[in-house]
Amino acid sequence: GSLIEQLTTEKYECMVCCEVVRIVAPVWSCQNCYHVFHLNCIKKWARSPASQAEDGNSGWRCPACQNVSMQVPKTYTCFCGKVHNPEWNRNEIPHSCGELCGKKRQCLDCPHLCNILCHPGPCPSCPAFVTKTCECGQTSHSVRCGQSTKIHCSNVCGNTLNCGKHSCTQVCHAGKCSPCQLTVQQVCYCGSNFKEVLCGTKEEFSDGFGNFSCQNICGKKLNCGRHNCTQVCHPQPCPLCPRLPQVVYRCPCGQTPLSKLLELGCIERKICTDPIPSCGKTCGKPLSCGSYEFIHTCESLCHEGDCRPCSHTSNIYCRCGFKKKVVFLFLIAAITFMCDKRCNKKRSCGRHKCNEVCCVDTEHKCSLVCGRKLNCGLHRCEEPCHRGSCQTCWQTSFDELTCYCGESVIYPPVPCGTQPPECKKTCTRPHDCNHPVYHSCHSEEKCPPCTYLTQKWCMGKHEVS
Repeated sequence: GSLIEQLTTEKYECMVCCEVVRIVAPVWSCQNCYHVFHLNCIKKWARSPASQAEDGNSGWRCPACQNVSMQVPKTYTCFCGKVHNPEWNRNEIPHSCGELCGKKRQCLDCPHLCNILCHPGPCPSCPAFVTKTCECGQTSHSVRCGQSTKIHCSNVCGNTLNCGKHSCTQVCHAGKCSPCQLTVQQVCYCGSNFKEVLCGTKEEFSDGFGNFSCQNICGKKLNCGRHNCTQVCHPQPCPLCPRLPQVVYRCPCGQTPLSKLLELGCIERKICTDPIPSCGKTCGKPLSCGSYEFIHTCESLCHEGDCRPCSHTSNIYCRCGFKKKVVFLFLIAAITFMCDKRCNKKRSCGRHKCNEVCCVDTEHKCSLVCGRKLNCGLHRCEEPCHRGSCQTCWQTSFDELTCYCGESVIYPPVPCGTQPPECKKTCTRPHDCNHPVYHSCHSEEKCPPCTYLTQKWCMGKHEVS
């Protein structure tokens, strides 16, 4: 209303030339801030260096709102852009075509076009009434189309939560429902451990019986009903019993098929608890004590279960290499052999001996605290024991340090161990004699001997000298 009134009464000024915008003068209106300028003024401004965009992109800035436009206006159009060079009519708004505006409103979800006459400035909010649903979708209300506020009812949301089991208990709200806050008890796959989690957590890992692995041995009965599962807690189902007759095809060492042993008179296995026939040959399975170069094999006859430990021995040396010891190969990885010899070498400080048992250290760094007095004479070195002189005392006093008479002052911070300042004033301490004092102020507790010359009798009191 104010913009229309100023244009009608010719009181609106162009920001470029600061002249009044006449009714019959061609104008241009910014579609971002809706300021009105003379068409010729805005053309000159758009071509001037001052109007160029600061980010270096091609385009020019509006003098009012700094909005960047890519094209320079060339023709004079009405505010709605339908009519070129609109003629002024006394009964219409200046620079208007007098027809319906028809521009899309700023409200993004409004489908209605502006239904007032061609006008400057932004289009007013849509006056049409539409039916909108609340956030939860349970109720509907008739509101103005231009009303941008969200509608909330007083009902409980009731939408299904992320767990898929419970419903939202919040009052009608915007956005997604919060995750389910109820706690449920989940069981591991083997059924021996439980934990409480938020409802819907890690449901994708469920196998119908459990939701997580407790990392313990499963222990469930296998399909044979006689043996237990030896795998780490796992989703269902457990594997077949490894001793079932239909699973085992060879002797325990794996060298001879069971069919061949049956031909030789061995008893056929019926259930998993029946012993697996032995071929009678040397087992020959590789033992864990061997290496890639020297593989030790089991020397026992074909047998069930784990192989016996390796019977081979080897010499191992202690850490420092002073002593050696004979041990079984299967124990080498599990033991650390240390002798009882103590190291006699000097540590890095040069003051203390290492004295470690079975020492393998090459630097022999001293771990003791130095503890020597620092140059200040008041504190001790707190660094690890070291060679050479200790560092200067790092402690500092924030009190003024003065001479005895107080004339000379060292202002803080004062490093620890600093001597009182020298003073050229005469000493003011009390003296035993009443003679004049000629020495200067000093920091020592005792004054130097009196140097004043006096007359004294000789031992026999014959002369005065």
